[in-house]
Amino acid sequence: MGGCLLLGGAAAVAASWDEVNCVAGEYSSSGPCGIGIVAASQVLFVALIAVVAGAIILTRGLRRPVDPNGGTGWRLGPGFLVIASGILLSMMVPRFACPAGYTLSPVFRFCVSADRSYPAPSPGGPYKLGAFALGLAVGLLLLFWRRAPWWLPPVVAVVVFAGTVGYTLQRSVGLPM
Repeated sequence: MGGCLLLGGAAAVAASWDEVNCVAGEYSSSGPCGIGIVAASQVLFVALIAVVAGAIILTRGLRRPVDPNGGTGWRLGPGFLVIASGILLSMMVPRFACPAGYTLSPVFRFCVSADRSYPAPSPGGPYKLGAFALGLAVGLLLLFWRRAPWWLPPVVAVVVFAGTVGYTLQRSVGLPM
């Protein structure tokens, strides 16, 4: 858990720093400077907290002895992390989409161009539900599968978390090129 928090926070710092550090007149990963500065500043603030918290959790966790005959509480962290990643991914998938040449009106959800406007179609709805259901199903499987190999829940959690962090950073501040 601490390692995921530390790596996710470091990735978010790297992605948002490109936008925060942009000089006027230049282009960042998401366009001209200043366009995403508010979102990038908020992501940077949360990411720095995540890096510090992840480092603390990781150092404390590595110093703790592990009982080879211990309980199955090690499944809780990865299971809840996968469920949380599924929820976050379902919130980040866009529900409405417009074809090329149209922009999505943020308030009324209309596709707008210079000469035409119409209600925006919603092709992302099934993907939102699918991401939520898959995250919940895999997370619950990790929580309640008592005979899971010891390495499987952490590996699944890291892969799901890394994919969710990458997609979230791409949608929010853009990844630096």
